[in-house]
Order: sequence, then C-alpha cells, then structure tokens
Amino acid sequence: MEIIQVVKRFGLCGGMEEYVFRLAEELSKFGHKVKVLCEFQVTQANQQVQVIQLGKSLEKPRWFSHVQFSNKVSKWLNNYESKSHLIHSHERIYSHHITTVHSTLFNFPKKGLPSFRKYMNETLEKRELFSKNVKKIVPVSKIISEQIKTKFPESESRLSYPIPPGVNKINIKKNEYDATSPVIGFMGKEWKRKGLPKVIEIWREIQKKIPLAKLCLAGFPTSEEVGLESYEFENVKTLGYVTDKSIFYEQIDILLHPAKKEAYGMVIAEASSLGIPVLCSNKCGAAFDNLFNVQSLSDEEDTTKWTHQVENLFSKVNNIPPSSTSWKRVAESYVQLYEKLN
Repeated sequence: MEIIQVVKRFGLCGGMEEYVFRLAEELSKFGHKVKVLCEFQVTQANQQVQVIQLGKSLEKPRWFSHVQFSNKVSKWLNNYESKSHLIHSHERIYSHHITTVHSTLFNFPKKGLPSFRKYMNETLEKRELFSKNVKKIVPVSKIISEQIKTKFPESESRLSYPIPPGVNKINIKKNEYDATSPVIGFMGKEWKRKGLPKVIEIWREIQKKIPLAKLCLAGFPTSEEVGLESYEFENVKTLGYVTDKSIFYEQIDILLHPAKKEAYGMVIAEASSLGIPVLCSNKCGAAFDNLFNVQSLSDEEDTTKWTHQVENLFSKVNNIPPSSTSWKRVAESYVQLYEKLN
C-alpha cells in the first residue's frame, strides 16, 4: 500500500523524529510505497523512502508554526494525483487518517489563566484528534493513552492500543564495575523537566557514603549552569550532546530519570536494552512498558527514598538481563492498523 508519513523534521534528531525515520524505513522493507512530507530532512533514509521537503516554517509562536506546516501539507495533498494512499501524521495537521501522539497533552491538567496561545493550542490539538478523516489515534505510551481518555472521553472509539518505539541496537564495551566509584548517568536536553536537579541531590547524598561516586551527564550543552558547585566537577563528567550514544552508556552503571513528565523516555528503553539498571519517575511512559526491567518512584518522593532505591540498584549492576523490542515489531503493529483501515 502507499503510506504517507508526516513530520516536521525527518531524521535522527529527536525521539519523535527517530520514531518516524525508523518506521518509514521498516515499512519500505516490507514492500510498501512510503513517502514522507516534512519541512526539511536531517538524515538520509534508504532509497525506497521518498522524502518531499516543503520548506521551513516560522519556529515561534509554536501554534502558528503548526498552522503554517499544516497548510503546506494540505496544499501538497490537494495537488497529489493519487487518491489511494493512507496518511499517517505525527504533527498538528488535519488531513490525515491516523495520528500518533508522541507528547503529553497540552496544558494537562489545566492550570493558569486562559490565553490566546492556550486557545490556539487546544484548538489545534482537538483538530488533530477529531478531524473528519481521522480513523485512529495511536498513543506511544500508556500515560498518553490515559490522558487522552480523560481529557477526551469521546475519543474511545478511535483510540488504539499504545505502540511504543523500538530500540536500535547499541554496541558498547562496559568497564568493570567498581563499587567504590559507581557512575550515575543522566541524559536529557530539557534537563530541568527531566529531573537533573533531583539527580544532583541524590548524588550528593550517595557521596556521603561513597565519596568517589560519580555523575555522567549528556544531552545538553556543557556550558549550561545546572546547579553544580565548581569543586564538584572533579567527580562529574559532562559529555554534551552525543551523536554516538554508546559513549554515554559505556561509562554509566545505572541510569536516573526522575522526570516531572515524560511521554515515553527513549533513554530509559535504550539503557534497559543494554541491561543497565534504571530508576525513573512514574511520570515516564516507558516505566509502564512491560518489556523493560525498570524501577520507578513518584517524582514527588523525597530525596532520601530515591537515594535508598539507588543504593539498592548498585547491587544489581551486571545482574539485569537486556530487554527491548525491535523497530520491525513497531512497523508490524502499524501495518495491522493500516490494513484494518484500508
């Protein structure tokens, strides 16, 4: 069948973008005709995937960027001769048959005063989910699924089971674990939302018992002030943004991810696929994916409880079996949905 994927940036440049990139490639391997409508391409896909770049929209305000991109997509589709195609969107557009929801819902639960920005974002979100052609809404995690059902009870007939991302194979050579200097890992561009301040608090508590305990941080510029004291950098390694994630995973013994909200959390799935013990908050979608050996706590629990759980995890280093799912499995799940719609 002919499948048109819609995403603003196409390539390996973020969680949602990688999801679309890997899905498009796997679908093409099954023999389906795959086109991608995007603003611009970041990573070259295999030759079976045809990429149409529609040009960049304004970045801000974000709601207006969504409107601009949506209009470009609709204009291209209106001029496209073939009518026997299925449109699978990952963005705030309205001319699609399936939408995959990658992020937690806008302003959920509602807080703050009404504003024009909130009104426009709410309108675009509802349009994405309930446009006349939409047949299926696919959440990438159980957390997003529950949010959609709570905010939009009328969505139940369109709501699919969650289809989490796959994990691309990562090859690492781990150093031998040293209990006198364990390494706690954290990765995330939006480090405040993903819980780095709490990670630093936990690490400081760990150091009271294990003075040589270390931190390894990645995913954000090394120049950013994250609340560390100058003397602490002796036991902190900041890698910045890493294109080769094996550099990060090779150096850590456990992963901490106490995010305040996280629709999924690819770093959790990747660490678990390598057998690295993970402690995350119960606001992370990956925490509820039964494939992974992940422990979770409420992000509102005090530092003492988190610290105690981390200490327990140190005893499990090298004793947790790797677990993951493939992108081929993700593509197979979508093909089943596509065939039902066709």
